[in-house]
Amino acid sequence: WRGVAAKLPDAVAIDYGGVNGPDWYDGAGARIAKAMGDAPWVAVLHSGAGGFAPAIAEAAPDLGGFIFIDAVMPYPGRSCLENAPAALVERLRGVVTGGRLAPWNEWFDQDPAARLIPDAVQRAEFLAELPRVPFAFLEAVCRDGDEWECLPAAYVQLSAGYDHEAAQAEARAWPVQHAHLNHLAMLGEADKVAHLLTEASKCLA
Repeated sequence: WRGVAAKLPDAVAIDYGGVNGPDWYDGAGARIAKAMGDAPWVAVLHSGAGGFAPAIAEAAPDLGGFIFIDAVMPYPGRSCLENAPAALVERLRGVVTGGRLAPWNEWFDQDPAARLIPDAVQRAEFLAELPRVPFAFLEAVCRDGDEWECLPAAYVQLSAGYDHEAAQAEARAWPVQHAHLNHLAMLGEADKVAHLLTEASKCLA
């Protein structure tokens, strides 16, 4: 996300330090809030980061809203495993070694990285930064809070894999943009993604 952040005024791509127990969600939320300080800001959550919305809202009194971009919808009071489709849960159980998930690109029958990130240099940088998430995080229960629902939110759909989540956002009457890109478009299409976020942020004003 650094490339997209560089194209947006005052945007910050945060390295939140990963997930660690026992406060899997609240710890990450607190680190993100601390990094942003006390000026008004909007959280942009991609992919699985959507699940952190309740913890971020609890930790950040100056948070002005959320933009979910190809992200899961929050699941307060449940775990990531309880929120995920059964087929995905079974697949994830099969890529655990030493209590940790394999890097994201190894979760699939065929590595999608080359298709989603054509540029070899970008792809190598992306793969080098992929974490091995503790499986225990998937079993941890997310904060059961509703502060996040009191904040304005918008949804940006990048790929067909998030049809269901975009429909959920529309059912909540959130502004939704449907872009025909791909899940990792922030790497190869940074200008387009930056524009989508700019438009989404206008809906939160």
